[in-house]
Order: sequence, then structure tokens, then C-alpha cells
Amino acid sequence: MSTIISEQAYFEAEYASTLALLAQNLQQAQQAAQQLCKWARQSKNLEWLGLSLRVLAKCQKALGQPNEAIASLQASIRHYKRHKLMPQAMQSYDELANLLHEQLAYYPALDAWLQSLEVATVLQASYGCIRAYLGIGKVHFAFGDYRKAMHFHQIAHNLSQPLQDKALECELNLNLAADAYRLGKYQEALSALEQISAHLPAGQKQPEWEAEVLTYNGLIQMHFEHFSEAQELLSQAYLLFRKHHLIAGQGQVMLALATCFAALQQADLAEECLQEAARLSDEHQLLPLAIESHTQLAKLYLDTGQYQAALSHRKRLHELVAGQHDQRGFPMQLSNQTKARLRRIERELETRKSILRLQSYVA
Repeated sequence: MSTIISEQAYFEAEYASTLALLAQNLQQAQQAAQQLCKWARQSKNLEWLGLSLRVLAKCQKALGQPNEAIASLQASIRHYKRHKLMPQAMQSYDELANLLHEQLAYYPALDAWLQSLEVATVLQASYGCIRAYLGIGKVHFAFGDYRKAMHFHQIAHNLSQPLQDKALECELNLNLAADAYRLGKYQEALSALEQISAHLPAGQKQPEWEAEVLTYNGLIQMHFEHFSEAQELLSQAYLLFRKHHLIAGQGQVMLALATCFAALQQADLAEECLQEAARLSDEHQLLPLAIESHTQLAKLYLDTGQYQAALSHRKRLHELVAGQHDQRGFPMQLSNQTKARLRRIERELETRKSILRLQSYVA
């Protein structure tokens, strides 16, 4: 009995230490996670091995190794299912779906969330059902079907009411605010954002949520052409994201600030914001941010007659799309809006090239 207790204490201590290293030294965290997996296999403890694979996936994701992280999570799912550990398999499906969603692999993400929902339904696990419906809504949001996104997010929200989970309420309201904003339901969006402040656990700081609230409030102000107020809110959000090393948030706010500065006729600042977003996305392999930032830069340079720079960013977009297809073996899915914008850039560049060719013949 004492041996089992000491092994349990050892695993818990090493697991906690690995999670702590994620915020300090990613290379060391990955090495610790690999050692944890090795030890868990030797101990033949089924739950520990699954947890070790999942923490390894966290490290790989943080190091910009999404394909390796996906493989680790898939291994954890196979392990859990083989040994009939279905509650844990449900959690791994959700983690896998979120990672696939971040990589713009929306159909595989949807499949993983549906698998999670199936398991959660059999287990009658309310929390698992909520997370699955939340994810299914995110996929529809990514495809630009904001009404369906809101439908599934509202299902998740309704299911969450008996749980009285304030953190979950905040996450759901953030997604509902995003849906409402995209649908032009600005009062609904503002109401959902207010609910987040009301549901934040007392004394518990959630800088990412606070920054998201500032971001959406800024976007709504920008819609009503209150550009100075929008700039102030977005700048506050950026500082909060930056202080807490939330890279994706920094990039998204840079995109919003670029739009704000463009509206204020400050094209140089808009360009700087887009370049910073592109730098962050390339450095940290943030695919959605990379697509958006390079798309906006190509459009900016087209609008200002800098065709060579526009071509450079178009080339980068092609590299991103082709590279992801080659690495993952399945195509990247883009929303209809993004596809339309890319086609528009292609047409404008081809038109400009034709004009230049004709001018050269005339000369």
C-alpha cells in the first residue's frame, strides 16, 4: 500500500511540476512530459499514461508542434478507448478538437466534437455535452454561419444553467457575444459582455477574458464609428494580452487596431499593426492569424498601389495554404468570407499585371 501511495504522490508531483514548467521553460517542460510518459508506461497505470500523453500534447502545442500534439492526443484517445476509460476519452476528444480547430482543420475538429458528444451523451455527462455543443458552435462560426453558431452556443448555455459554473458561464457568454457581434446584434453582444463581468469569480483574475471583453467592446465602438474610443479600448486589450504573454490575443487586437487606424486616416500605423500581427503569426505558427494578417497586408498594398509588396504577401498566403496541406494530409478549410477576399485579391493582382503588360506593349 505504501508503495502505491508513494507512486501516486510521485506522479502528482511530477505532473504538477511539468505543468508549472509550461509557463517557464518549454523545452524543459517537453522533456519532463516525455519522462512522465516513460515512467507511466513502466508503472502500467492506465490513467497516468493517458494524462502524461495529454500534458505532452500541451507542451508540443506550446512549442509550435501542432502535428506532434495532435498525434499525442490521438494516442491518448486510443489508449483510453482500449481500456474503456470513456470519461477521460471524452476529455481528450475535446482537447483534440480544440487543437484541430486552431489549425483550421474544421471538419476533423467537428468530427472530434461529435465523438465527444456521443460519449458524453452515453455517460450522461452534462459538462461534456456543453463543451461539445460549444465546439460545434465554434466550427459553424469559423465557416461564417453565425446563426447556427449562436444556436449551438445557446444550447450549451441552457445546459450550463443548473451547473452554476461561473467560469463556464464566462466562456459561453464570450462566444455568444462574438456570435451576436457578427450578426449585427450589438445590444445582445453588449449584454453578453456585461454578463462576463458579473460571472467572473470573486477575486479571480482572468486576464484573457478581460482582454476579450475590451476587444469586443472596442469592435462595437468601431462599428458605430467611435474610432477614438475604440482605439483606447483596443489598446487596453493589447496591453493586457501582452502583459500575460497571450500571443494570439495580441495578434487579433493588432488586426482590429489596423482597421481603426485606417479609419482614422493613419495608414502608416495601420501598416505597422498588420506587420506586427504577421510577425507574431509567423513566429508562433498561428495559422488563422497568419492568413488574416497577410490577407489584410496584401489588400493594403493593393489599395496603395504597392503591387510588388502585395504580390509578396499573396505568395506567403499560398505558401501557408500549401504547406499546411502537405504537412497534415488534408486541406485547410477557410470561411466563405476569407475565400471571397482571397479571390478578390487574386483578381485585382491579375488585373494590375495585365494593365502593366499592355502598357509595356504600348511603350
